[in-house]
Amino acid sequence: MKKRKKTYFPYLTLLILFLLSGINFAYAQGKIKGRVIDDQKKGIPYSSVALWNAGGSALVKGAITDLEGLFSVEAKPGEYMLILNNMGFVKSTKKIVLTADKDVELGEITLNADVQNLQEVKIVGNKSFIQQKTDRIILNVGESVLAAGNDAYSIIGMAPSVQMSNGNITMEGKSNVLIILDGKKIPNATLSNILSSIPGDQIDRIELITNPSSRYDASASGGVIEIHTKRSKKIGWTANTGGNLTQGYRFGGGANAGLRIGAPKYDFTLNGSYGKHGHIEKGYDNRILFQGINRVGDFNQTVDISDGASADGSINASLNYYINKKSTIGADYTFVKAHMYGKGDVNALINQPGSSSRVNTFNDLDLKVDFSNYDVFYKLDLDTIGSNLLFTANYTNYMSNQNQQFNQDKFNNGATNPEVSLFRNRASSNYDIYTTSLDYTQNINPAFKLEGGLKYTYTSNNSHQNPANFSNNQWQEAGSIFNNLGYKEQIPAAYLNLNYEIGKFNFQAGLRGEYTQYKVVMGLDSNYFNLFPNIRADYKVTKNYTTSLAYAKTINRPSYDDLIPYELYIDNYTLTRGNALLRPEYQHAFTWSNLYKKYSLRFAYTQTEEAIMSTILYDQNSLKFIKTKANFLKNHLVSASFGFPIKFASWWNSNNRLSGYYQNIRFPDPVANANIMIREKYYFTISSNHTFKISPTVSAELSAAYESPTISGIYDYEGYSNVTAGIRKKIFNNQGFIKFDVSDIFYKNNQLLSTNIVPLITESIHRVDTRRARIAFGYNFGKIGKDRRVQTNSNSDELGRLKL
Repeated sequence: MKKRKKTYFPYLTLLILFLLSGINFAYAQGKIKGRVIDDQKKGIPYSSVALWNAGGSALVKGAITDLEGLFSVEAKPGEYMLILNNMGFVKSTKKIVLTADKDVELGEITLNADVQNLQEVKIVGNKSFIQQKTDRIILNVGESVLAAGNDAYSIIGMAPSVQMSNGNITMEGKSNVLIILDGKKIPNATLSNILSSIPGDQIDRIELITNPSSRYDASASGGVIEIHTKRSKKIGWTANTGGNLTQGYRFGGGANAGLRIGAPKYDFTLNGSYGKHGHIEKGYDNRILFQGINRVGDFNQTVDISDGASADGSINASLNYYINKKSTIGADYTFVKAHMYGKGDVNALINQPGSSSRVNTFNDLDLKVDFSNYDVFYKLDLDTIGSNLLFTANYTNYMSNQNQQFNQDKFNNGATNPEVSLFRNRASSNYDIYTTSLDYTQNINPAFKLEGGLKYTYTSNNSHQNPANFSNNQWQEAGSIFNNLGYKEQIPAAYLNLNYEIGKFNFQAGLRGEYTQYKVVMGLDSNYFNLFPNIRADYKVTKNYTTSLAYAKTINRPSYDDLIPYELYIDNYTLTRGNALLRPEYQHAFTWSNLYKKYSLRFAYTQTEEAIMSTILYDQNSLKFIKTKANFLKNHLVSASFGFPIKFASWWNSNNRLSGYYQNIRFPDPVANANIMIREKYYFTISSNHTFKISPTVSAELSAAYESPTISGIYDYEGYSNVTAGIRKKIFNNQGFIKFDVSDIFYKNNQLLSTNIVPLITESIHRVDTRRARIAFGYNFGKIGKDRRVQTNSNSDELGRLKL
């Protein structure tokens, strides 16, 4: 299908560049100069220089001293207060009167050593595990007992407002959540593999952003989860090593190590990990068979994949080089390799009028995934108050190879001699994603910030499927229209975002334009241009209470493998297939957020048009269920969330969140497409995290969550819960630890799925090894000095829409 080729993107780009190039505010200014030294007359590098208004109520300019301790700050004539500070020293405050005709020469300013900090101090983090803000929730993973020995995938699953079901992540009831690791988007196809390969003790914090600004891609319709790993922030070096052993139905373990080096001119980070765990899958699939709308039989299948394992390894390296005080270049490299296999029995009983069959199948699955990401950036600081220009270039490659083999014995009508068949399916996929972006930030004054940028993404995919039957002692290709498939897409984009603060009000408004052109082999060939507005207004009612209103229009493009129509078999009677005719969905989201001290209350309404949801195609001849995605008509979601901390005692704190939802889905009747079906559901989630400070070196944590029965597409999801608890002991003068925890204590983190729409009447549950006891250990060592300047992040946006 062809759409008009006309595009407004070049005009939007020219407008953005014109606006950015026109930002130049010139005032008659004077300079304040000086040198910060210690009591030995040596310059103190990287000291903070803060110029405040005379009353100390607003920051006017900020700077950092160079390697010799020198600084220079420009400002308009007037009276100011200058504050000089550095860790380990007592801050110095000076009153300044600046005139236009004469610079202020302060000469050498001595910072006296802070006697309380002369001795080595072991800093104990006092941040709570969960922090609430109007537009996000912050998980201070570095403070969590449960983080050590765990991985990012499991930690995100314990986060409030996040639900994980069958490998899918939703936040505040919405899917299509973008996951960003240190500024780089994690493709959904490798999501579980990559997140599972990131040890929890290498993570600093995780931010759950429910109202992302226009700087993020418009496809952030479900919100953004940003993962920040620990980075070197001091001159010197640190290293860490750790490992864990787990026991569930199967045994597993892992090891990780990291090195961080901070020098005056560069910083370097290297992390690596490897883990291997036994894998099981046990459950059943029950279905009612139909011809049209008439019931003609039953299908009952048991699944027992008892011989399986998954292994993954990862390497992440980062290098930043500080050319001078204003310029930084850097490079990042991430590599993940994962391998999963599973073997076992899948047995089915099929009863139809006048016939019955028993089908015993031995399934053999082997999946290999390679993911590599290369990122380079250049950052130029334009002034001393945060204005900068950032250029980023990125290349991502993702490869997957899946081999499946099914050995089947079919017994018809009680026969003792089976019909034997052997079938295999090989599917491979390769993605290349190229991204460049240019981001400009102008802090015009402490109350006015302007951002703008350009981005271009090109994606290419080649996919192949080769099914074959074993006959006459050899494999014979079965032939498939899906043998050679592919996908190409390019998205140029531009955005403008401003943030203005006046009195108790803070306004943020943005506009993003994206032009999309794509082609799917055996599918759509289309192009379209969209504008995506984003606006938020915060009002600080009192010192402790802030209220916020927000609106955003976003897009959710189909995941790549949801578009590419090759087939992956789950068993002999169940497979997944992409839909090459999928169209993007559009969302309009309204939120009202309130934050009083540490209590939060949030109301939201989201309307989704052309909603992409899960459905099933039923082949009445082969009795196969084909799981796929389709565009539903509309999806309405109303939600309310309340976050509240409780301090039970000085040693016992908790963070809790209760959310309620109403969902209304409209879609065509599977039998009579002219009819419109409506599904609606009220449901709720509750999560509670408790921390216990037993002694200065012993702490414990308990995390519990429950979600009531929900709906998604044509599926009904039974309620589920997850309770995890752990205890940690610090050792070796607080440089090491040993920890024990148990995840999914009551083994309730597996959901029962069902459908109740003729001819799709099903019920199934597949349990995996979620209940595990784990012992973990870690040790940190190194030599660190004074604080260094804040590290530059590449801040690259999302790279792809892969989905496993």
